[in-house]
Amino acid sequence: MNKLKVLFLFLLIPLIAFSQKEVNFNKKGIEFAKKGKIKKAFDFFNKAIETNPEFPNAYSNRGNIYRMRKNYDLAIKDYSKSIELNPENLSVIYSRANTYLDKEDFKNAIKDYSVIINQNPSFKDIYFDRAYANIRIENYNNAKKDLESQLVISPKDFKSLANLINIKTILELFDEAIADYKKLFKEYPNQPNLHILYNNRAILYQNINQLKTALEDINTALKINNKYDIGYLTRATINLKLENNKQACNDFEKALKLGVLNNKHFETDEDFENLKKNCE
Repeated sequence: MNKLKVLFLFLLIPLIAFSQKEVNFNKKGIEFAKKGKIKKAFDFFNKAIETNPEFPNAYSNRGNIYRMRKNYDLAIKDYSKSIELNPENLSVIYSRANTYLDKEDFKNAIKDYSVIINQNPSFKDIYFDRAYANIRIENYNNAKKDLESQLVISPKDFKSLANLINIKTILELFDEAIADYKKLFKEYPNQPNLHILYNNRAILYQNINQLKTALEDINTALKINNKYDIGYLTRATINLKLENNKQACNDFEKALKLGVLNNKHFETDEDFENLKKNCE
């Protein structure tokens, strides 16, 4: 969920509302920003604000630079001023929501996403974004509703379906999750990282004690990517539960050699401790 892409907003505004001077400063700032000359862009946005402190676009553009520099509080302050001056600009509200997300202020991010949804429920990816914020505060039921809403708007949205499956698994809606996995594999056979999805379904089958089916899925995952460290650990766990101890330990050693302990998705759990105990 990387929201760090900077959008420099330049809206056409009636000249009767603003003088040409601040409009030109803002325009020059955008031109420098597009060339990667961020300091000069920042200076011109400052000049636009100094010329007219009631000019909303310069605040939002300066906010973008603050956000890019990870000065999130200053970015939010500028976005808020821009919204105060022009509350109809949903793009700036969206930028502020994403900045709240950057600083892990998920409740305020949800508030801003909700404002956008109330005014324009077809705003691109808006339900997915709010779902992500809800996931981060473990509000899984609301996340589920948001992802379902996103799929109504964008029925072919792979990321929403994949995340909805994960939410249904957490909520122990296993039959629904399995049905969605079947749909996902049928409709998206060429997605990158498909091995991760087969691994996740294998874990689901393992958790509901369908171990042979779980083994089939993890074998498929490792056929797609034979260097998948987490996959070998998953297969080791399944084989241990199937009492295939030799194969379990072979897979466990393979996972360790591939560096699974350094994988950011790895967490020590009871299954890992059981493997350690049985394979020492």
